[in-house]
Amino acid sequence: MNIVMTFQLFVAIIISLFVSYNVFHYVLFLLVTQPKDASKIGHDLNQFERRQLTEWTPQPIDFLKHDDEKRTYDDVFGTYRDEQANYSTCVFPRVAFSRLYEAERVLLKLKDGMRLLDLGCGSGAAAYYLASQRDIEVVCVTNSSVQADICRRKFAKLGGRGQVIVTDFDSLDLPSESFEAIYALESIGYTKNLDAWLARCWLMLKPGGSLLIRSPGSLDHCRREEDYLSVTAFFDNWRYNFVGANLLVYKMRRLGFNPIRYRRLPFWAWGLTWNFIQHLVLWKYRLKMRTFVELERIIWRTSKAFVFGNPYNTVLATKPEAASCSLQTRASSEALGSVAETDL
Repeated sequence: MNIVMTFQLFVAIIISLFVSYNVFHYVLFLLVTQPKDASKIGHDLNQFERRQLTEWTPQPIDFLKHDDEKRTYDDVFGTYRDEQANYSTCVFPRVAFSRLYEAERVLLKLKDGMRLLDLGCGSGAAAYYLASQRDIEVVCVTNSSVQADICRRKFAKLGGRGQVIVTDFDSLDLPSESFEAIYALESIGYTKNLDAWLARCWLMLKPGGSLLIRSPGSLDHCRREEDYLSVTAFFDNWRYNFVGANLLVYKMRRLGFNPIRYRRLPFWAWGLTWNFIQHLVLWKYRLKMRTFVELERIIWRTSKAFVFGNPYNTVLATKPEAASCSLQTRASSEALGSVAETDL
């Protein structure tokens, strides 16, 4: 009898954990797909965000580099990644048993005939999923020829409803008002000119179009010099600019985006997602990368309130239907010509 009861208890615990974990993911899904109005943030930058703009800009020499100067992204991940996988620790909130990028499908409000631009497409996992849901066209941008080949093979399965451009997206030059939606899933941190990147998105979007950005971590609520210096060490190792919601909203509002909505998920929440745990184990123990060693040091030598409250950001901005010519002129002449935050 005791054996039967023990077995039943074990099964009940397993079922409870499974249900709880899926409920947790569903709550994250609801939060991300119903972002908050951003009218209360992005009106000013704290001192650390201002320093970030000048001190944390990736340089041209970082092109295609990872945390080892002699390895490219594909050298690092190629052995461990199949063509349906991604190598991002992004948060993928979704309904139980649904596919990755389901939240993105909801946020972008896909309709047949839409044209989307994927900036930093990786292996094309998001583009392929979104294009499989609706009769849309996706233009993917990557600086990796290996990733481009993977994307093209995926699009071939969808009748070629996609185009792949191999370039650094800081050099991207596409016609104005070409897309109903632009998205960048954890890639904006590699831009070497944030102002020009956002302004280019503004110009390429049709009036009424959406810009969706996901970015891990930020300095939104950094208040200590020690925290800033610790995270700077992480940037120096990773060469990724952690662009927060406050900074993005600040920049987007000045370009004319309206409305702007956002959602922050704290580190402890997205750090519990299976995608993050899976990749943390992969990166640390199979790839033996310095990044997570440095991350552990940062966590232990900085304030825990800052680290574990540090958010993963989702920002969704709309180009107004009545976007004026003056705003477009300002976007192209001021932001595209700027190198740093000269207007602070």
